[in-house]
Amino acid sequence: MKVKVLVSTLIFICFVSWSNFSISNAQSLKPQDILNKKYPNEIIKIIKTADVNSDKKMESFIITESGNFYLINAKRTVVLINTGFSADGGFDEVDIQIYAVNSKEKHIAVKGYYLPSNTQLYVYRLKDGTLKQVLELMGDVDVQIDKKGRVHQLWKNYKLEGGWDLAEGIMTWNPKTNKYKGSGDYVLN
Repeated sequence: MKVKVLVSTLIFICFVSWSNFSISNAQSLKPQDILNKKYPNEIIKIIKTADVNSDKKMESFIITESGNFYLINAKRTVVLINTGFSADGGFDEVDIQIYAVNSKEKHIAVKGYYLPSNTQLYVYRLKDGTLKQVLELMGDVDVQIDKKGRVHQLWKNYKLEGGWDLAEGIMTWNPKTNKYKGSGDYVLN
């Protein structure tokens, strides 16, 4: 009888220990750990995580010190999206901005800054487990994204007599065509 109680107790202890191990392993699967497992030499500079396609699953977006831009999708797959977002690629600074273009979809903007004022913008959309580029433009004054998800390109419209006026182009996402539509004075790359 004592042997059965002892064996039952040992089995219970092993089960509890195994359960705690599984839970702690699941918790350690952070985006940083997933990237480090596949690319151990990469150093993360920026990381943003959000549910961009309203599927209740989080995606992570990472720019590394080497200038690589990665997506970790909902299946925890690491996808290299683009390269060159570093000082070696010409940018003084970079940033990732996630913004809503409508109630069901968000886009990911990567901004590269050429100081003191030029801003290069790349906008991506999550499609089929990867990011597809849907917009690229530069603002030699600035590029801003408002709360309605519109992209404002601010640039210098030079005058013949000298000087310049501030010009603004506004890019708005059209979900029917899956493209940005421009209005105002805009210049696309």
